[in-house]
Amino acid sequence: MKKCGFTLVELIITIAIMGIIMMIAFPSVTRLSQTNKYKKAVSYGESMVAAAKLYVDQYSEDLWGNMNATGARDISMAMLKNKDLFKNYTDKKDVCNTGSVRVVRSGTKNNFSYTYEYSLTCTLTKKNVTCTGDSNTSRCVEGGRTVYNSNS
Repeated sequence: MKKCGFTLVELIITIAIMGIIMMIAFPSVTRLSQTNKYKKAVSYGESMVAAAKLYVDQYSEDLWGNMNATGARDISMAMLKNKDLFKNYTDKKDVCNTGSVRVVRSGTKNNFSYTYEYSLTCTLTKKNVTCTGDSNTSRCVEGGRTVYNSNS
């Protein structure tokens, strides 16, 4: 007599093996998912810097008054949104609603240079995270602990 199919023992062994694989893989998948959330927030902060560069190009006289002046100015997320240079971050339950870009202007009358640093506060997976960065590095901190660093 020829029998087709699986025995109960074979099914139990298969399910046990799949369970072991899931126990091994689940923490890695969860960590990868959380890291991607931090990367999205950093990307949003970098977008805010791009919007601030446009703002400086259009409104530098409003920022520095005297076109020969140097110094630092903060451009808030609200200022960028009011000028339609920046949009809200929306991703399911995650939200980034507080942030600013610090613009430092240095140089002389005909040769100014600018540096940009952003600071962004987000709620990612019900946890408050602050991401900061400049043109070279970015990092996110949650409760005093660095959870993402673009250098590592």
